[in-house]
Amino acid sequence: MKEFTLLIDGKDLDTGIYDYYPYADKVITDFSSMKEVMRGLRKGKIPDNVDQYIYARYCINKEDTNLTAMKSAQRAFKEFRKFPLSIRRNMLVDINKALIERKEEFLDILTFEAHSRKLAEWEFEGMRIGSSPETVNYYCTLIQKEIGKDSNEILYSARRPDGVVCINPPRSAAASNSFNAILVFLVGNALIVKPPLKTPVSTLFLWKEIIAKILKKYNTPSGLLNIVIGNSKKLMDEWLEHDFVNDIILFGDSKKGIEEGARIYKANKKPILELSGNDILMVWEDGDLEKAADSLIEGFLGSTQVCMMPKIGLIHEKAFSDFKEIFTNKVKALKIALPSDKETLLSPVSKIKEYFLFLEDALSKGASLICGGKRVNYLGELDNKGSYVQPTLIQIEDVEKAKKMLCINEEIFFPLLPLIKASGSNEEIFNKMVDMVNDHNYGLRVSLWVKSGKFTRKFAKELDNCGILRINARHAGFSHYISTHGGTNRSGGPFGEMNYFWQKTSHLQGVCRTIR
Repeated sequence: MKEFTLLIDGKDLDTGIYDYYPYADKVITDFSSMKEVMRGLRKGKIPDNVDQYIYARYCINKEDTNLTAMKSAQRAFKEFRKFPLSIRRNMLVDINKALIERKEEFLDILTFEAHSRKLAEWEFEGMRIGSSPETVNYYCTLIQKEIGKDSNEILYSARRPDGVVCINPPRSAAASNSFNAILVFLVGNALIVKPPLKTPVSTLFLWKEIIAKILKKYNTPSGLLNIVIGNSKKLMDEWLEHDFVNDIILFGDSKKGIEEGARIYKANKKPILELSGNDILMVWEDGDLEKAADSLIEGFLGSTQVCMMPKIGLIHEKAFSDFKEIFTNKVKALKIALPSDKETLLSPVSKIKEYFLFLEDALSKGASLICGGKRVNYLGELDNKGSYVQPTLIQIEDVEKAKKMLCINEEIFFPLLPLIKASGSNEEIFNKMVDMVNDHNYGLRVSLWVKSGKFTRKFAKELDNCGILRINARHAGFSHYISTHGGTNRSGGPFGEMNYFWQKTSHLQGVCRTIR
């Protein structure tokens, strides 16, 4: 059984308060035995078979842990902000190298947390590209630069650090989402990371075993990185109460997240919101149907419990029939299996009740079921107590009908994917597609498959309700220089956009220097 302590003021902290994380496969296949082992551990007994069921023991905060972390982070910030940008840049490059070196170990831990192997590999790829030397070097060119000369002055622009940043990543993909926070070091901030109380181990491994060791190598001040674990509401209240904290990066449901964002703002701190997604993939009449289908099938990664996956297909009527056939065959071929199985995209579903609510709502409003629709176990067998649902595809014949359905207006967080047919002349279909995207509640990513140069330009010019637009590229893919995160509308709140984490946790300063 692995053991993880907290990290406070540069030191490992064993609080003496512990919880335990079981292997996801055992939770699914032998829940009663796993529960009995957990019960014994919480009573102070160590069963003989503990290593078969429990992956790790981890510490939880004491009463004063968070306050100590905040104070140490502020002290560290005052020293670290003076580190040259070149040193901060080298730190991040070394973190990228260390991440790659420990890839397999990290992927294994993600599967222990119920991430399917394919989902874990996708998460890793985003982390690798988002922290690549090419990307970090590009960011450095934007952080401080000479703008030009005016009369007898030299003019500069610079991003200055905000101070102490706290990040509260989502339970569904805490490690990979929290990893973006390494970019706050690039502008000179200090950081407090709060892994989820119930699924912390991959995040603890990432920050303690990989990132903290690189920070130590560069002799950064103690307290530059702190790791706390506890009740989210209590920790948030403490962050808002004290002046030590400047920015809070918050992931979660849009409704709660925007409400929390307002509370953060009211406390005179900067809210950086990464919230829900219900992204649209569009296929034009001449789009590459096979590649578009391969892109849309990734919507089922992790059983669609990832915010930035494609969750709605919006298809030109002339391509609809052929696309539906290609895509349906791919959906039916998806394998339901344990997270450790390297061939599955799917993971256990946490919101099965909501899945059936959304499905019934769509069917009652005119959608038709193409495939799926049943609750199953990890063997794919019908089971009303199973942890999975069949990957489900529904067809909606009309864009206006679609706009009245829950699966379009609220986030899909289970393996249910609607295909919407857009009908009319090309100009009418174009307008329907653009209007649906631009009027949509969410705006993380939008993708488009099209060959026509005319319509490529028209779409690129008029689609604006998204943080990232990907044309003839994987919806869930990653690119150097462009951020992995960020969105508009309910995905990012009133300040939502593509999110460069180094930029959001800094402020712009203009500098003029008189030439003597």
